[in-house]
Amino acid sequence: MLPTRIALLALLLSFSLGAQTPQLVQSLPEGTGLEQKDLPFAKDVWPEMIRGAKHSLDMAEFYVANTPGGYLEPVLQEMEKAGARGVKVRIMLSALLLNEDQPSVARLRAIPGAELRVFDFGPGKRGILHAKYFIVDGEEAYVGSQNLDWRSLQHIHETGLRFRTPSLVAPLREIFKIDWAFCQTHKLPTLPKGEASTLRPGLELVASPPSLTPSSIRAALPALQEILGQAKHRIRVQLLTYSPVSVKTRFWPALDNALRAAAVRGVAVQLLVSDWNLASPAVDHLKSLTLIPNVEVRIATIPESPKGHIPFARVVHSKYMTVDGSLLWVGTSNWSEDYFMDSRNVEIILRDASLAAQGDRIFERLWNSPFAARLDPAKTYVPRARE
Repeated sequence: MLPTRIALLALLLSFSLGAQTPQLVQSLPEGTGLEQKDLPFAKDVWPEMIRGAKHSLDMAEFYVANTPGGYLEPVLQEMEKAGARGVKVRIMLSALLLNEDQPSVARLRAIPGAELRVFDFGPGKRGILHAKYFIVDGEEAYVGSQNLDWRSLQHIHETGLRFRTPSLVAPLREIFKIDWAFCQTHKLPTLPKGEASTLRPGLELVASPPSLTPSSIRAALPALQEILGQAKHRIRVQLLTYSPVSVKTRFWPALDNALRAAAVRGVAVQLLVSDWNLASPAVDHLKSLTLIPNVEVRIATIPESPKGHIPFARVVHSKYMTVDGSLLWVGTSNWSEDYFMDSRNVEIILRDASLAAQGDRIFERLWNSPFAARLDPAKTYVPRARE
């Protein structure tokens, strides 16, 4: 009888671990005091996850950028240790910023047994690998706004999600499989057929672009439009940038219309974007949003580091949304056409009040901080220099 009980306990423990609640993870610009004490930091979570890898580590990243003494160094060291102990390491990087940090790219290539492939849609194509995620042993994963960049872990406002829920990990593995093959063939694959559905009640992974997303995984844009269309009381969105203008010339109203429609039916819409969003024509559309009752737009400006200017840092880069205090959306897309129609991105939908409450606390802390100011439709703005 005892062996049977032990086996049953092991089975229950395995089920519990497989179905555990996803964990929200933060990164913050040092010195801002914006941290949530109940949430872990990516700089600690990433090395821990990689340290636990036994068989495989699959990573898809926009680019890599390191600096001596920065928070990314322990992550790279754990990747090297993983390769040295026999873990199969596969890494995808976007062709767009492959030269951002050539020594670090060479370092990734040199990991024992590792294989690195470059994701490139080809000449004349706007799409890029913009997703940021990794999968450990095919069982645990991380998706978030953080790039594989020391600044993302130390000097930028970021939000991500750690999870080992099988119904979320499985479609992410499928996405990686498709993209890994695409890197080698440079041809759009024949995608597997299947029914698009929420694989587990309350949890769903969606992806972009449609051309690289199998039918078993919902495209992110219609999923987002559906959620916005169902909102009843409140929508809170935090992004690096928001714009209904595609490539500075063409109006793309897919999400703009959804936000405006929500406001018209009485939903309180709060949109928080970074000061990188203050260039025309994007800022002009943001101003027009503020003229609609029930819509408020605030601009987040993070002060420079006391150590001096850091290029492409000290900014809000998170990409998440809460709806009605019951739904949390965490992903890798800014809200404009190319992120949803041309580039590879992944998003997680969590219909969970406790996780939505955590997202609301992150939002409120920045929204009500000295770093966020209401967008004035009568004011002329100058976008902040990035470099």
